[in-house]
Amino acid sequence: MRLSPHRLAAPLLALALTATGLGALTLGTAAPAAALGNGTALTPPMGWNSWNSLGTEVTEEQVVQTIDFMAANGLVAAGYDTVTIDDGWSLWHRDGQSSDIVRTPSGSIQLYDAAGTPVSGTDGTGNDPTSGHLIPRPDHFPDQSVDGRTVNGIQYLAWYAHRKGLKFGLYATDTYLTCQMHPGSLGHESTDAGDFVSWGVDFVKYDDCPYGPPITGPDGHGYGTQGVGKELTRSVYARVQTFQRALDAASAAQGRPRVTVSVSAQPVHTGVPYLLDAADPARTDPVIRATPPVPFQAPGYAPTGVWCGQVANLCRIGGDRDSELDGVLWNGQLQTALQYPGNVRPGSWNDLDMMFTGWKDVYGDWGSTDTCVCHKPFTDDESRTETSVLAMLAAPLISGADLRTAAQSQHTADGHSWSTGISAASLAVLKNADVIAVDQDSLARPATLVGSRPASGTAPVVLKRQLANGDTAVLLVNQDPSASRTIGTSLAELGLTGPGYTAKELWTGAGSTVTGPLSATVAPHGVALYRLTARPTTVPAAVVDDGRYHALTAGGTGGLVLEVSGTCSSPLGSVADINTWWPTHTSEQWTFTTNPDGTVRISDNCNTPTHVHTVLAAGTSPGNSAYLLNYAPGNPWQEWRVVQNSATGALVVTNVATGLVLNAASGTAGSVVTTDAANGAAAGQGWSVAS
Repeated sequence: MRLSPHRLAAPLLALALTATGLGALTLGTAAPAAALGNGTALTPPMGWNSWNSLGTEVTEEQVVQTIDFMAANGLVAAGYDTVTIDDGWSLWHRDGQSSDIVRTPSGSIQLYDAAGTPVSGTDGTGNDPTSGHLIPRPDHFPDQSVDGRTVNGIQYLAWYAHRKGLKFGLYATDTYLTCQMHPGSLGHESTDAGDFVSWGVDFVKYDDCPYGPPITGPDGHGYGTQGVGKELTRSVYARVQTFQRALDAASAAQGRPRVTVSVSAQPVHTGVPYLLDAADPARTDPVIRATPPVPFQAPGYAPTGVWCGQVANLCRIGGDRDSELDGVLWNGQLQTALQYPGNVRPGSWNDLDMMFTGWKDVYGDWGSTDTCVCHKPFTDDESRTETSVLAMLAAPLISGADLRTAAQSQHTADGHSWSTGISAASLAVLKNADVIAVDQDSLARPATLVGSRPASGTAPVVLKRQLANGDTAVLLVNQDPSASRTIGTSLAELGLTGPGYTAKELWTGAGSTVTGPLSATVAPHGVALYRLTARPTTVPAAVVDDGRYHALTAGGTGGLVLEVSGTCSSPLGSVADINTWWPTHTSEQWTFTTNPDGTVRISDNCNTPTHVHTVLAAGTSPGNSAYLLNYAPGNPWQEWRVVQNSATGALVVTNVATGLVLNAASGTAGSVVTTDAANGAAAGQGWSVAS
């Protein structure tokens, strides 16, 4: 929620954390919610949002410039593939009215009873008289001609973004008004969702901005500003769910892809429990019901980290951030994010707000005409720190920097001229492929805290994150803004039991070997980010000649196992694939037997007319399918070497004839298993025993 062009700073964040009772929770105890499952945002979304740099006066021309800059400067290629216009893009009325929305002295929309008499709405009653469609501001988003037809400026930008290989996002709210008092979508969900989908919108940032007078309940508690009318009787959970379902329905009706939903609801809003509709779905949601209630808080409000992933893809878990790094450190949103790992999975991500990496002060020439600490641009070290923390938490990477050229981003005020365009150094931070790979890792498991909680807001923090291929990312954070610190951990503290690991520091590229302690001297507000890979110490695999059948899980597939495609009834010569593990399926059971020459044959547990303990064989070239044949002694394409990484336990299965490695190149159920060149970074080449 943004109530003015100037961002809300630390006091709002502190209030948000207090209101949710976060201090009483234990890290990592939240029960996982059911996934939304709309098939979008399977990795943390990456892109750009207009708010931090362009505010309410963003224009069509500026967005085109941003799209062009992102495409020309490697950001799209790096994965930043969505551009989103924030609040302020529409007129202050819908097309069913000839004048702007009527507001009360407290800023809320004026509601009316059935007779047309104005009401306060603070008891949950009142009707919204507005109707029709949202109208893009014609002075900011003029109509354009596309393929011989006239489209509005929002449609044009969606078309332009798609033409450049990007997705397009737009802002809306679950309230009567947006934060900047433009029409919200509450009560207009089907209309707005249908328009958004028809315009080509791929991503919606859905905010929560309840204006109104402070409310004191019959219990004597002061609830503050919580809104009016349906804003009081329907939870944020319910309002988001309604809009998300409207988007899905519109996508289905129009034959278009489903839309990603990013909830920007602030945890500071608690609702008013006695006004919440008895039939509100938040009241019966099992995940919300299983969470200890917070006094004076209605179900389906804070903490969003408990329930949000069931109704949206991105979930804001804290207040608005500004360009003070503390907002993303321990006393900001880091500790909150660590409390809700269950909300992090493909299709659901904890959102720590837009990034300030590369952002420059738009309110004045910082250090001359503007000295507010909340507008001070990050140092390069701070930019690396923000990006590292977000990557470790598997958070969305949504840049709020001015992604335009220096000439396009010029400002003049109070006799000073300056550019807010992103620097080359900050651009390099955003594009660091190694750090992006951590953020986008397919295991989708966020970082955990190593050791105890930091004793203060300047004490060091150590985080670790397990990655899909068996590597471990380790982040050493110096929260002290004024002094360098030597920060360390050890393999034992990290829970790593191997004899040694190779380490790559992802910002400098420096390599090293770690056999015990891991430490670095870290600059003020800086980080050291390492990717640890178990050294390739291998031993003979324990599964060989143990006389048992085993299920083999392919790395990076979320638990899919090796099987005879089509099961044991398939024809001889069928390929091997990966699929859901069923302990009773003999087509997913394998035994490893030593041949006279010391190689290994891998046989299935089938006993049918087509497969009688057939053996795994390899093709001749990289990318060829593995397949099943009757055993032919001495055939090198049916012979394998099977070794086990002594640190991770992962099996590597190499064909004798070709030297190629058994590989699940795709993590999709039913995908064919191939043999490919050995690659220690390929998750699908590491197999583990599931039974």
